[in-house]
Amino acid sequence: MTGTGLHIGGGLVAAWRFLPRAWRAAWAALTLTMVAVALAFAAAPAWWFVVVLVVLMARGALWRVALGGGRPGPGGLQLGAMEGRIASAWALSTLFMAILTSLMIVVLLCCAYAAASVGRGFDPAEVATWASAVEGGGRVFLGAAAFVCVAGMVFAATRVSLAEAATVTRAKVQVLSAWTLSRGRVVFLLIANVIVAGPALALLALRMRGHVGWTWAVAEGVAVGGLWLPLSIGLMAYAYETAET
Repeated sequence: MTGTGLHIGGGLVAAWRFLPRAWRAAWAALTLTMVAVALAFAAAPAWWFVVVLVVLMARGALWRVALGGGRPGPGGLQLGAMEGRIASAWALSTLFMAILTSLMIVVLLCCAYAAASVGRGFDPAEVATWASAVEGGGRVFLGAAAFVCVAGMVFAATRVSLAEAATVTRAKVQVLSAWTLSRGRVVFLLIANVIVAGPALALLALRMRGHVGWTWAVAEGVAVGGLWLPLSIGLMAYAYETAET
C-alpha cells in the first residue's frame, strides 16, 4: 500500500471504528491515562512517570483487543509479559533514535564548521566565532543540512513505528526487524498519525502559546488518553495487518 488518499481514509475509518471497542475493553486504563496526563500538565512533571505506567497498561490492553493477543485485564488494567515486551521495544527504539540523534548532531557540527570556515572572522580555536562567521550561502547550506537531518530522523522513526505491533503479535521484542513492515508506507503512516494526533497536537500548540491551567490540562488529558491513544492503536493495527497480508 504505497498510495496515500484511499489508504489514509481506510486507516482513519479503521481507527474510529476501533474507538468504541477500545473504551469497552480498557475504560479504566484510558480513564487513568486521562487523569494522569491532566495532572502531569497541571500539577507536577513527576506525574509523567505515572503516565508512562498507565499508558503501558492501556496499550497492552488495546493491542490485545486490536490484534487478538488475548483478553485484557479488568478495565484494561494488567501488567504481564506483553507489557514487558512493549516496554523493551520502547527502550530499544529510544536507544536507536538516540544513536541517530548523536550522529545527526555530529553531522550538523561538521556542517557548521564547514560553513563557518569560509566566513570572515572565523577562528577554529574559538567556538564563539563560528556562528558569526556563517554568512549568506553558509546559512542556506546549514539550513539545508538541518532539514535533511530532521527529515532523516522522521523517516527512521516512521520506519520502526510498527515495532510495537510486531512485538505484540510475534511475542518477542521487535525493533529493527520491523523496519521492512513499513516499506512503501512511510507517507501513509506519517500523514495518518499526524491526523489522528491532531487534537492533542493542537492543544499542545495552544499550551506553548500560553494557554495553561486546569481547563487546558483536562482537555489535553481527554485528547491524549480518550482519543489519541485508542485511535493510534486502531490505526497502527490496520497498518500492521495490511503489511502482513
